[in-house]
Amino acid sequence: MNFQQLVTARHSAVNFIKDFVMTEEDFKNIFDLTKTAPSAFNLQYTNYLVIMDEGKKERVRELNFNQYKIHTASAVVIVMGDREGANRENAEKIYGPMKMLKMMDEVDYDTTMKTIENFNAELQKNPANFDVEIMRNAGLHAMLFMLSAKNFGFDTCPMHVHNIESLRKEFNIPANLEPVMMIAIGKSVDKERPRGYRKPVGEFVQFNSY
Repeated sequence: MNFQQLVTARHSAVNFIKDFVMTEEDFKNIFDLTKTAPSAFNLQYTNYLVIMDEGKKERVRELNFNQYKIHTASAVVIVMGDREGANRENAEKIYGPMKMLKMMDEVDYDTTMKTIENFNAELQKNPANFDVEIMRNAGLHAMLFMLSAKNFGFDTCPMHVHNIESLRKEFNIPANLEPVMMIAIGKSVDKERPRGYRKPVGEFVQFNSY
């Protein structure tokens, strides 16, 4: 399947084959591609909670308006942004090995660390800006997750996530991780489901000015 076929083959599944089992190995294959997604300063602060256990999945369903697709999906994936992802400690984890392997020199390393510190300081000043940053990075990551899943033959459906504080308590989600969305995943019942209407390119794209 080439990229054009992959993109057009991906649909949001509304119902999954119940009892179809996905394994941790399936998810590792998907995430090995997903991890190539871009992120601000390559800080990679999108995190995932993969819920495969049936009882726990049903609890997610209860907290999210009992949506049936959660019941039939093989798993539900919580996509989260890390509010500590732009701090010095995380930056050093990313860039420290690059300096050690001589992929960047001391000057470049120090400059990068200072730039990230300034970036983080600006985000900390305005939580609303941090919310936007988290959603931007998580959105890029999540879209690649869905395309990667389709590449391996699995279907997905992106969803809003509700009752976040209850979800946080139920699954011991740390305070620094902010749930942004959920993705139901499995094998779709509908193999040839028609795609919904899409606007012509001319209705949503302008060149050079409006």
